[in-house]
Amino acid sequence: MNKISLERRKEHIAELQNEIKLQEHAIKVIETYSPTTLEEKILHLYAIEGSVKIVADQINAEGHRIGARKYITNDITAVIESKPVKDELHEIVKKAFNQNKKKAAARWF
Repeated sequence: MNKISLERRKEHIAELQNEIKLQEHAIKVIETYSPTTLEEKILHLYAIEGSVKIVADQINAEGHRIGARKYITNDITAVIESKPVKDELHEIVKKAFNQNKKKAAARWF
């Protein structure tokens, strides 16, 4: 193994260790989060489920409505993408949502 390869591996390991710290922090934020509004509940559910459809289904099952209609995935997406970012969980969820969108788009190429 040459020196350049070893240095690249060390850099990669450092990047992975940093990613682990970020993920552990995100998990702690999710586990300790106590939603007090419907928007916060939507963000928290997305952080756990990772699916706007599942979140919409759960919110609807609880009887929440926008006027007389049920929530659809576009409503959940609007909450996630809303500005300004409300708190740290919202920031984490927004980043995860955008990464999920990029991955989904990449599958079609």
